[in-house]
Amino acid sequence: RAQEHAARNKMESDAASERRAFLYGSSGGGKGGDAEKAQAAESSNNTAMKVEGTKEELVAKANKLAAKAMRAKLKRKMDKYNMLMEQAEALREQAAQVAAGGGGGGGGRRREEETVALSQFDLQGRMIELGAGGAKGKANKGGWQDGAPPKKKRKPENKIGTDGKRDGYFDADLEKTDLKTLVQQERMGTANDFNANWAKHVMRQGAKFETGDTDEQFDMADVSMQAYESSQNKARKGKQRDEILRKKAVSAHNRMEKILANCYYCMDSPKHLGHLVVSVGVKCYLAIPSIHHVTNGHCLIIPREHIIATTQADEDVQEEIMYFRKFLVKMFAAQKQGCVFQEIVINLEKQRHTVIDCVPMPKDLFLDAPIFFKKAILESDEQWSVNKKLVDTREKGLWRSIPKNFPFFSVEFGTGGGFAHVIEDRDTFNPAWGKSVLCGMLGEPAQVVLRAKRAPLHVERSRVEQFKKMWHRFDWTRRLKGGDLHAKFQQKSKSATAT
Repeated sequence: RAQEHAARNKMESDAASERRAFLYGSSGGGKGGDAEKAQAAESSNNTAMKVEGTKEELVAKANKLAAKAMRAKLKRKMDKYNMLMEQAEALREQAAQVAAGGGGGGGGRRREEETVALSQFDLQGRMIELGAGGAKGKANKGGWQDGAPPKKKRKPENKIGTDGKRDGYFDADLEKTDLKTLVQQERMGTANDFNANWAKHVMRQGAKFETGDTDEQFDMADVSMQAYESSQNKARKGKQRDEILRKKAVSAHNRMEKILANCYYCMDSPKHLGHLVVSVGVKCYLAIPSIHHVTNGHCLIIPREHIIATTQADEDVQEEIMYFRKFLVKMFAAQKQGCVFQEIVINLEKQRHTVIDCVPMPKDLFLDAPIFFKKAILESDEQWSVNKKLVDTREKGLWRSIPKNFPFFSVEFGTGGGFAHVIEDRDTFNPAWGKSVLCGMLGEPAQVVLRAKRAPLHVERSRVEQFKKMWHRFDWTRRLKGGDLHAKFQQKSKSATAT
């Protein structure tokens, strides 16, 4: 009986050890415990040595050590638990020092500052004012600037007289400013924006803001806003004003860098799809779309610079776009087809790279395309619109028909002009609205075409090769420097000038 009892106890202890090994890992007795202790000591030494890294790397290492410590606690190995938790806390302190820029004594890497040259223009072509770097001149003993006495503080002038009529429209300092300076401030974006300042004024007033009649608020807007803008202008003089302008320039630069880095159409961007490019000009290039591929021959004319709308492009960019359009029309005309060019610009604030879609179609459908799009534009967007719903671009062209900072949709048929529409409601307007109209004309299911995912890489490359074979004969970029027709074109131009 004693032997049976000992055998039963041994079986129960073996089963219990197997359960512990399955739940918590290998047990900590005998040679296994010594090996585990040696492994823990080795890992602790490695952890103590590998303290270099960024904040994220150090935090990740600390989390791993904390997980190992919890496993040791479940195994009731309190010595190992305390040792690992101390190492984890040390790494968290190291990460905090690296984030603060101290780097710590363990060799943490300091965050290197990057010095960049700020651009003087934003993506919309407006000049950015960077400030003069503080007040000019030196102050004398009396505290005067360049020997000039300090100006006396003036009370804000009320431009509404006792008779209720307006005496003036601007404060005294602004009335002395010439027209050239006002225009420069408006182009730089540093002029006072009445709507933005009024919104800030209402937010600062809060419950104190007078909730009266709309006409009363409109009448009191000038008086209250004059005091608000004068206080803001006083706070933005000298070094404070230069610091505000510098922060604005840095913020605009960071935003521009982020937009350019995430752009799929900028050729210098890491996300650019270079295998879809067909031919490259001086200011623009021709490519195949990666999504929303309506039909065979569908291509894109894309400016090389990050331009958010062709209405804001320079004349040389517009001229090269017309070059591409002219030779694309010739190429599809040789195949007894017409082509429709589309451009849509919805949200100018997001600064998205503009593209011009070129979609070919049979000749009979091409002749009916103006009727389709005219009816679709008149029935689109808001029922009651502020702007003219249908703008004919056949006489003036798109760039003279639509103002620069307006969101719009344009469709042009060949090189003969077309229609444009100013988008009223940017939130509800469908970005693929023009392509859905084309799908309806061509008999393609719009829900399938516009919701289809990106094609495989070999399919995209086959589309590019197929388009290059059609485009090779009409590719005008071959005449540029570096092209195979450059020397021949130079000889023809020389002979033409000689005759």
